[in-house]
Amino acid sequence: MSGAAVRFSAVLALLLWSSAAIAAPDAETAKRCLRAAYMVYPYKRPGVAPMNGDRLHFFQQCMAQGGTRSAEAPKRD
Repeated sequence: MSGAAVRFSAVLALLLWSSAAIAAPDAETAKRCLRAAYMVYPYKRPGVAPMNGDRLHFFQQCMAQGGTRSAEAPKRD
């Protein structure tokens, strides 16, 4: 391999690594999203009420948007 090819591959690897590190949500974002999810969908004792995946879905959407998701309950029709 030539020196230019080695430099190009090194720069490409650095760019891919840094973009992956930037895209990953941090712990504070996860805490904020989890707190908001429990505020919107409070804990219910198992067996008392039927469980659903709304809290998990809210948390996943919040994490995908980097914690910018509003902590408001979705409109139910």
